[in-house]
Amino acid sequence: MLESVLAIPFWIEFAGTITGALAGAIAGVRAQYDIFGTTVLACVTGLGGGITRDILLQDYGIYAFQHPVLLLSCAIAGGLVFYFHKLADAFDWVMDFLDNLSVGLWAVVSVGKGLSAGLPIVPSIILGTVTAVGGGIIRDMLMAQRPVAFQAGTLYGTASLFGSTAFALMKQNDVLGDYAAITCVMLVMAIRYASEFFNWQTKPAQDYSDKVIVPVKKVAHVAAKPVKKAVRNAVDKRIVTNPEPQMPHHEKAAHRARLRAEAQARMAQSINAGTKSPQDGAQPSAYAPHREPASESRAKTPPKNS
Repeated sequence: MLESVLAIPFWIEFAGTITGALAGAIAGVRAQYDIFGTTVLACVTGLGGGITRDILLQDYGIYAFQHPVLLLSCAIAGGLVFYFHKLADAFDWVMDFLDNLSVGLWAVVSVGKGLSAGLPIVPSIILGTVTAVGGGIIRDMLMAQRPVAFQAGTLYGTASLFGSTAFALMKQNDVLGDYAAITCVMLVMAIRYASEFFNWQTKPAQDYSDKVIVPVKKVAHVAAKPVKKAVRNAVDKRIVTNPEPQMPHHEKAAHRARLRAEAQARMAQSINAGTKSPQDGAQPSAYAPHREPASESRAKTPPKNS
């Protein structure tokens, strides 16, 4: 059982669950969901991160299922927001405060449980960060929206990462361990509010390939000069010892065709020169009629009468 192994006060988990449920219910009301959809979003946002954390821990069961009061509290919070959402809109700053508080509380709870379960510092920090934003990510996925934690904007997931890191280091190294939880929550909330006030925002992906490729090309060009020079010298020596026409690749086919035509012209000229008549100097046509040999013509000539 989790409560016998992981020494985290129940009220911290309960506070994180309620604040997350209120934020999820407000999102459902603003999306014009019915009572069922709003309640489901409240439960998912309030408990989704904790359930994800307990699944990753594997050996201690699901904390929310061991304490049904958490699930019931989320359902009640969803119903109250559904029927009294104008009050929630009137106190919008309260809702923002609860949302930021929820992120800090979930970071404290999950990092503390990871350390209590024997995890090292880095996995505990990852566990706290995933839990802090996990409920909101599941909520956005159910609403067919891009997760807010993944979008460029004010610091959200980064705030939970910094808070989880501070809590893990203070708790594991026993540096003001009694104040580690409050330090984590205050740090997360300070980062969240400072990012909104000073407009600290993350940016979408930017491509710096050209800034890297251009200097690399310049270095490669300088480094390739000795190689090009050596290749050029070798080519020059080959041209001197065995000269051959140097031409672009696309002109080689035309050059070969020209050489073939010249060879055929020389062959035709030699044939015509060999069949040229010695009497009149006229050049016979390429086609010569068949002539019988002189011996055969004499044999066929009838003898003269004496």
